[in-house]
Amino acid sequence: MPPHPHDAVPGGGAQCTTTAAVWGGLEAVRHRLGSGHPRQKMAALLAAAHYPEAELEILLTALGDPLLRRAACLRLWYRPEPEVRRALAGMRPYEFLDVVQTFSHGGRAVVALSLAPDGRSLYSTCGDATVYRWDLGTGQCLPIATGHQDSVRCLSLSPDGTFLATGSRDRTIKLWRTDTHQLLRTFEGHQGYINSVAIAPDGQTLVSGSQDTTIRLWQISSGVPLRTLRGHTNLVDAVSLSPDGSRIASCSWDTSIRVWDGATGAQMWELIGHSARVLSFAIARDGRTLVSGSLDTRIKIWDLDRGTERRTLEGHRGWVRALTLSQDDRILVSASYKTIKIWDLEQGSELVTLNGHRSLVEAIALSRDQHTLVSGGEDGNIHLWQVPRP
Repeated sequence: MPPHPHDAVPGGGAQCTTTAAVWGGLEAVRHRLGSGHPRQKMAALLAAAHYPEAELEILLTALGDPLLRRAACLRLWYRPEPEVRRALAGMRPYEFLDVVQTFSHGGRAVVALSLAPDGRSLYSTCGDATVYRWDLGTGQCLPIATGHQDSVRCLSLSPDGTFLATGSRDRTIKLWRTDTHQLLRTFEGHQGYINSVAIAPDGQTLVSGSQDTTIRLWQISSGVPLRTLRGHTNLVDAVSLSPDGSRIASCSWDTSIRVWDGATGAQMWELIGHSARVLSFAIARDGRTLVSGSLDTRIKIWDLDRGTERRTLEGHRGWVRALTLSQDDRILVSASYKTIKIWDLEQGSELVTLNGHRSLVEAIALSRDQHTLVSGGEDGNIHLWQVPRP
């Protein structure tokens, strides 16, 4: 085979000849693709672009390599060949997620995110007393909520996107209209920072978790406190509700997860298994599964009918700071130091690792169609990950 213009030959500026000894070349690309060294394999995949006569074959072959699969998917996505369309037909949207836009909070760490149900707007906070609204189409950022006296730590949108709840270090929760940005009411009663808020699926009840170790339930229409749940011995870091509102879950720095009856406030389960503080969790839409993430770098999957652990997922090297589930509960997305991982929840297997942040990823949100993922990190960046348009 004659040397290719991108092949290297000895002799510096010596002209390539058909008899020259080739360093690299197409055969070397294929050889490196089959090596056991991740960097060599990825470099070889990139080098395939210099060999158009063989690039398609190399990319299709790379789909069978877990390390190269995602990179190959992204390279193939725009190609019209029938064999490419057939190869990609059985793949799910998350395999094509790529950063299409990055928004910046000017170096200030992103603390919380909430994605509107229509996937067009994003709400964020970055450690000050303001909430920001981003238009994901234009990238325009607008400060919309400026009523808190200290930093906003958490956000929650109502299921229909009409209301936004914000919790702050000023020990209050505020409720805003998302269309007019009008402050509707302020909820007061916690004796510590508000670390987490969640609006019930029916939009009638608000649940909050605080540094004061308690969980409170509030009537949204009046702002009246309905119930206080006690049991944790350290600050409550996150709260969540099952889709039907029948169960409330809370996680704490005391390393436990507690599950409460949404109607009576009685504790149903205390889930103990993590060896360090529990930082995040999500409840499946069937209300029977809870997923938790911890400072111990592990993710645990729990059976809420029995109050038992089903499985532990390992793979992150740092804190598991945020978790979210897809609409069909089949896909779990987890955020940690510099990385986001996507898992098959039923199989407990890691599917894809997304790299893009330079430090801890603090918050994530997934659109209902799984075509858009938003992540915010301590690096001050918000990455918009989407399935590329053909």
